[in-house]
Amino acid sequence: MTAKESRRLRELEEENAGLKKRLEQRDEVMRRTLASYLTDEVLEEVLEKDRSVRIGGERRVVTMMFTDIRRSTQLSESMNATDFIEMLNHYLEEMIEIVNAWQGNILSFVGDAIVVVFGAPRPNEDAARDAVACAVAMQRRMPMVNFWNAAHGYPNLSMGIGIHTGEAILGNIGSQTRAKYDMIGRNVNLASRIEGFTGDDEILISTETLEAAGDQVILNPEGERWVRPKGIQTDILIHQVVGYGSRMIRTERPEPGRPAPSDAVPGSASEAAGSPETFEWRDLDEGQFGRKAE
Repeated sequence: MTAKESRRLRELEEENAGLKKRLEQRDEVMRRTLASYLTDEVLEEVLEKDRSVRIGGERRVVTMMFTDIRRSTQLSESMNATDFIEMLNHYLEEMIEIVNAWQGNILSFVGDAIVVVFGAPRPNEDAARDAVACAVAMQRRMPMVNFWNAAHGYPNLSMGIGIHTGEAILGNIGSQTRAKYDMIGRNVNLASRIEGFTGDDEILISTETLEAAGDQVILNPEGERWVRPKGIQTDILIHQVVGYGSRMIRTERPEPGRPAPSDAVPGSASEAAGSPETFEWRDLDEGQFGRKAE
């Protein structure tokens, strides 16, 4: 090998090393950015398969969840801005932890609202079940959220959750320079409309979700009703969920200065297994809260 060829080989090796370093840096930025929204499993899949942004999508049956804090506009107008954001961020941190544990993928935050999809980008045949169980866990966490609020002089929060299962278009939407993974379609709008019918501390689901979620869903018999969502040409039947397996939604809020009852904490040792033959509701302290049993 000539001296000139040796120099060129070193130059190529340096270029390759530089390129590898830049890719590692880019992956680290992506990991930090996406870690708050995607589960570890999906994050690794995105990093492995999507080294370059591909604009496009696919049609897939998924379960969609929309959440919203009741009367948040009034709260934002009556509270100090810094206090409101601190309260909101604490609430979101608690909810994100639960969504991640149940294999949900957060697509966006719209103010205080959370938009979540179950069953994408990675398929999940138990998406409807996981979404309903996740919603129950989220509502069960609200007493602890409000216990924290009271300790900091903040008002109580109430959350509504709407869930629907159906076909949607999912994929990277945008351009090569700015894109995000999102979902579009009639069923996405319907899921959002269902959430709009919820009241304080309420979970409403469509018949499609109820049929796909299995027989562990506990309903309020008086909470079933026909509604006509905006933009939908026919009435639809929605159902009020009050529990899943042995877990019931708890709406009592502990008084300030008094510890919350242990059975108000999702995943506490005092809880019996909900349905061990189908899924495992593990202790949050293990970092495996809500994950399906292997």
